[in-house]
Amino acid sequence: MQYYYRGGQGPFSNLLRNSIVMKIVIANVIVYFLQILLARNGFNQIFALYPRLVITRGYIWQLVTYMFLHGGLFHLAFNMLIIWMFGSALEQVWGERRFLQFYIICGIGGAVFSFIFSFNNAVIGASGAGYGILLAYAVLFPYNQIYVWGIIPMRARTLVMILAAVEFFNGITQTDGIAHFAHLGGMAAGLLYMKTDHRGGRIWSRLGELFKKIPVSIKFESSGDKEDLKYDSNKVDSILDKISEKGYENLSETEKRILEKYSRDNQKQ
Repeated sequence: MQYYYRGGQGPFSNLLRNSIVMKIVIANVIVYFLQILLARNGFNQIFALYPRLVITRGYIWQLVTYMFLHGGLFHLAFNMLIIWMFGSALEQVWGERRFLQFYIICGIGGAVFSFIFSFNNAVIGASGAGYGILLAYAVLFPYNQIYVWGIIPMRARTLVMILAAVEFFNGITQTDGIAHFAHLGGMAAGLLYMKTDHRGGRIWSRLGELFKKIPVSIKFESSGDKEDLKYDSNKVDSILDKISEKGYENLSETEKRILEKYSRDNQKQ
């Protein structure tokens, strides 16, 4: 039996091309190995978040680059597991571009809280963005079961509330070197985004929406049948509001198709 491989057509290449979550995970892994190789060349000092240096020397890039650095293999593996497990579901609902926006916003939210609570300390890791992803998952899928440590079933909404309480308690009582308030900052930024800007990413594309007042007719084929789906910004807003109130799983099939089509269209713009 012979096997043939055509470059660029393998399952891994397709996954990488179609998933921003996988691109984020791979970028974090690559940066981790760069940390090891360039540890003696001041790599961490340049790209980790030092709030004092951002203020005094203008190292503004650290607000984003710190998210790709990690303190060890377990730290990296845990954060990537969170991003992959829960971020994949968010990407399916929002699409690549909006998920990436959300990811960066949550990471910057963690950085902002670090200015308040860790001004003189170095901060690294994607945990702030990861906790923001967890919060968004709980908002969209509040009743989904998550098995803590693989054995304890818990609803997503309950788990996130417990995590927030634990992080706050540890932040005010522990000196373990973990940036607990950066985690809370990621959750706070994620909540703010979900409540104010999740409807079409208005901060990012407000001007473009001025030219979308006329409803768009879409032809969508499924299982051999054709159906016409019409949406405008108000329709999409109402679907997203329903997700926030009742969860993604309570959408009708038509609403899910409209949202999926809208996400694909939005990525092409």
